[in-house]
Amino acid sequence: MADKPTVASLEKKIRELEIRNGELEETNKALRTLIEQTRMASQDFQQRVVANVEDLVMVYVARLQDTDLDVDQSIFVNVIEQNLSEIVAPFMRRIGSQHANLTPREIEVANLVRMGVKSKDIAKLLKISKRAVEFHRDSLRKKLGLKKTKKNLRAYLASLG
Repeated sequence: MADKPTVASLEKKIRELEIRNGELEETNKALRTLIEQTRMASQDFQQRVVANVEDLVMVYVARLQDTDLDVDQSIFVNVIEQNLSEIVAPFMRRIGSQHANLTPREIEVANLVRMGVKSKDIAKLLKISKRAVEFHRDSLRKKLGLKKTKKNLRAYLASLG
């Protein structure tokens, strides 16, 4: 008869543990969802910061460089451009690490394409011909495996973050 209370108490403990296990699984699932949402929000924020810097600031820095600046002004504009480039560098490093076969110029073109800059504006910003920009875009499509697909280069690059 001493075994019956022990068996009953063990069965009760097993049920309690099963209930607790279910609760922990639900909590774990909720935490995973929160982590994923936080990660996605962080990526979205980073992309918006990069896009804002590129769209709202770098365009004017490039225009400043095309004006008649004295030596000091030119140095300051170059420093501003370099510092802003460092801010948006994570995207460039990410695409460079994922596609190590890209040249530095292709990475620059990819960054501008990702932001929606037109080929003629890319040519002006990088001080190269529009034909050279088209060459780099074509090279990017080949190296990224987009050549014979219907995928849009800009959309693909934007998806990289």
